[in-house]
Amino acid sequence: MSNNMLYLGLGYIGAGIGAGLCMLGAAFAIARLASSALDGTARQPEAAGSLRTLMIIPAALIEGLAFFALVICLLVALNLGLPKGATASETAAPSHAAEAVK
Repeated sequence: MSNNMLYLGLGYIGAGIGAGLCMLGAAFAIARLASSALDGTARQPEAAGSLRTLMIIPAALIEGLAFFALVICLLVALNLGLPKGATASETAAPSHAAEAVK
């Protein structure tokens, strides 16, 4: 097995672990947020409406950050196999002008 294939495989594993850690971190953060909101509601039931509203905004921000990190990990994983210096548009569909030059 060549070193290039080993590095490619390790890159895919790293991107997968990164995506998993991002999702676990976001899930832990939202769980802590919900736990604190429910604890506050149990202590002061009349503040349940305002606590729910104040909980939704940070939960949405946490989810947005988690999805952004997931997209970054997926972009890393999808660009690992590209040759160095090539862009995705060059490898996907060669232009007719480039074929005419050959």
